[in-house]
Amino acid sequence: MRLKEVAQNTAIAFVSQGFSFLLSVLTSLLVPKVLGVEEFGYWQLFLFYSSYTGFFAFGIADGIYLIEGGKTRGVIDKRRVNSALLFGIAYEIPLAAAVAVGCSLVGFEEQREFVILATAAYMVISYLWNALGYVFQAMNETKLYSFAVMANRIAFLLPLVFLLFVKCDSFKPFVLFYIASHCCSLIYCAWNGRDILASGLYMPIETVRIGIGYIRVGVKLMFANIASMLILGFARLLIDAAWGIETFGKLSFSLSMVNFFLAFVSQASMVLFPALRQSHGDEQRRVFSMMRECLTILLPGIYVFCFPLTWLIGMWLPQYADSLRFFVFLLPMCVFDGKMDLLGTTFFKVLRKESTLLRINIATAVVSAIGTLLGVFCFESVDVVIFSVVFALAMRSLISEALISRNIDAPRSFLPLGEIIVTAGFLLTGFFLPGFYATCVYLAIYIVYLFVFKNETKGVLRTIKKMRGGLM
Repeated sequence: MRLKEVAQNTAIAFVSQGFSFLLSVLTSLLVPKVLGVEEFGYWQLFLFYSSYTGFFAFGIADGIYLIEGGKTRGVIDKRRVNSALLFGIAYEIPLAAAVAVGCSLVGFEEQREFVILATAAYMVISYLWNALGYVFQAMNETKLYSFAVMANRIAFLLPLVFLLFVKCDSFKPFVLFYIASHCCSLIYCAWNGRDILASGLYMPIETVRIGIGYIRVGVKLMFANIASMLILGFARLLIDAAWGIETFGKLSFSLSMVNFFLAFVSQASMVLFPALRQSHGDEQRRVFSMMRECLTILLPGIYVFCFPLTWLIGMWLPQYADSLRFFVFLLPMCVFDGKMDLLGTTFFKVLRKESTLLRINIATAVVSAIGTLLGVFCFESVDVVIFSVVFALAMRSLISEALISRNIDAPRSFLPLGEIIVTAGFLLTGFFLPGFYATCVYLAIYIVYLFVFKNETKGVLRTIKKMRGGLM
C-alpha cells in the first residue's frame, strides 16, 4: 500500500469534508435559529428518512464496490458495470413511485406527506450518484468521489445562505434545494463516468443475471449497513412516536453535531478500502495495528472539548440548552462508531467477511432495540434510550476489533481496556460535575491515559509524522 497516495487521497477527502463541515455548522447552528423547533424537526425527519433510501437499491452498488474493488479504470469491465447500473434504475423508479402513491393514499398530515414524497424523489437521484460514486471508489479514484461530495455541498451551501439571509421559516425550500444539490453531484459523476455510461449494455437477460449477481454479493453488506443504521434509527423512531417531533428535533440537533466528526471518519474509510484490497496479509496486519493504536490513543481526546462546546452552543441556541445533555451521552459514538467505521467495517470488507459484519450489526441492533423499548415503556427516559444505544455501539466496536485481530493474527493490546476506562471516566465526570470542573478532571484522566500507554503514544506521533511527509 503506497502511503503517499493514501495520504494525498485522504487529504483531498478531508478538504471536501471541510465543505461538509461548514454546511453542517450552518444547518445545525443557524437553521434551527431560523426555522423554530417544529419546522426544524420536520427538516431533520426528512434527513432521517432519506438516510434509509439506500435500502431500496438492494445492495447492487455495494456488490459493485466489493467485487470490482481494487481494479483500475483500464481493467474494470465497464459494459458489465453499466448494465448493472441500468438494472438498478429499472426497479428504483417503480419503487419510488409506489412510495409516493402509497403516501398519498394513506393521508398523512401535510408536512409529513411532503417529507415522504420528497424522500421518494430523493431515492432515485441518490441511488444514481451514489452508485457511480461507489464505482469511483472501487477503482481507487476516490478524488472524483470527494469532488462530487464537494460539488454537492457547494450546490446546497449557496441557496442555504440565501434562505438564512431572508429568514425563511419553512423547512420545504431547504428540502427542495437539498435534492437539487444531489442532482448537481449526479451530473458531475455522470460526466466523469461517461466512458462507463457510454460503454453499451448486455442483452436484457444477461443484464438481469449480472444485476442479480451483484445483488447477491452486495445485499449482505447492504443489510449490515441498514442494521448499523437501525442501532440508532429505531431509537429515533420511537422517540418521535413517544415524545413527539420537538423532542425528536432536539435529539437530532445533538446527534448532528456528533455526525460532524463521523463524516470525517467515513472519508478516511473510503480511501483505505481500495488501497487495502491491493495489499497482502503482512501489510494488512501492520496497517491494522497502526490504525488501532492511532484511533484508540487519539479519539478519546475529543471528550476534552465536550463541555466548552455545549456551553457555547447553549449560549447561541438557548431553546436547545436543556437537550444538550444528550450530547454528553452521544459523544462516545464518535469514539466507538468512528473506530468501527475505520477499523471494523473497513477490514471486514477487505477480508470479505460481510456475513460476520451482518451478524454483528444485527445483534447490536437487537441489543439497542431492547434497551430502547425498556427506556421508552419502562423507564420513560430519553437518557436511558441513548445510553442503551451507546452501550451497544461500544460492545460492537470491541467485539469486531477482537475478531479481526484474531483473524489476521495481529498482536494483542490492552488499549481497548484503557479506552473503556477513559470513556467511563468522561461519562461520570459529565454526570456528577459542572462543565468547568468536568473538563479539568477529564483532562487529567486523559493525560494519565497517554502516560500509561506512552509507547503507543510515541508510535502514533511517528505515524503522524510519516503521513505529513507523504503530503509534502
